[in-house]
Amino acid sequence: MPRKPVHVITDPAVWKTLIAPVRAEIIETLRMLGPCGIADVARQLDRPADSLYRHFEKIVATGVVVETGTRPTGKRIERVYDLIADDLGARFKGASSRAVNDAYLTTAKTVLKMSARTFRDAAAAGELVGLGFDKPCSTRAFFEHVWLTPADFEALNTLFGKLNAFLNSKKTRTADTRLHLVSVLAAPIVRRRGASRSKSAPASPAARTTKPLNPASSNKRKR
Repeated sequence: MPRKPVHVITDPAVWKTLIAPVRAEIIETLRMLGPCGIADVARQLDRPADSLYRHFEKIVATGVVVETGTRPTGKRIERVYDLIADDLGARFKGASSRAVNDAYLTTAKTVLKMSARTFRDAAAAGELVGLGFDKPCSTRAFFEHVWLTPADFEALNTLFGKLNAFLNSKKTRTADTRLHLVSVLAAPIVRRRGASRSKSAPASPAARTTKPLNPASSNKRKR
């Protein structure tokens, strides 16, 4: 069965079911492998196949993954599964603001959890190289606090779209490639410890006054 380009999820509860860490990995693996069995996904994720069955049941129940047929595997018949679309998107309709925000928070938690585990395992194997700008890169990590207008954020979204298109073109393994996790997050900053959000533009660097790290060092000693 040919996949649709995109399947849009409109129910936050369904999205939360799909974005749970293991299920998100299953979906991403199916995107890369195409029609396959649970054993294939288990090998790709380096997890026991028995631990994935209940997750497949929940994903299939949402309609995002379907059984496309069966195939003989040794002495048994294996079910084959595939996604109904190449990509999934969220466009929630008729849901409360709380439910929508909770769905996006769950998404961020999943991304952060998967990223932390990937970095941890790569560090344990001594494979985190290229964090400095003067080294061959197989790892990058950075963050920025920035002031953005709504138009700026739309421009950022456009860049994210281009990045997503580039990454989607790299789903097939070829010679000299290595599997990477690429994580992207952006969110408005809300201060919760008494500082109010300023509606005015921040002062320019030249207008800011800074204190030395060691105030005593800037004063002349009295003799």
